[in-house]
Amino acid sequence: MRKYKPVELPLKDVPSNFAEEHATCPNCESRTPGVIGRLGLRLVFRCDRCRVRFHRPTASVQLL
Repeated sequence: MRKYKPVELPLKDVPSNFAEEHATCPNCESRTPGVIGRLGLRLVFRCDRCRVRFHRPTASVQLL
């Protein structure tokens, strides 16, 4: 049982041209995680295999 409630960060919608982006999970190295939203200018991904939420460590993309 968890001792704390995980913090839910408010994610914003992703422009349609970035909706199909994928990244490599830093935890299990799966290549299937898809984008679930954005936090500022960073795309946020979620791994279906290990349920980790993450963003790419590289520079953010231009979302305008």
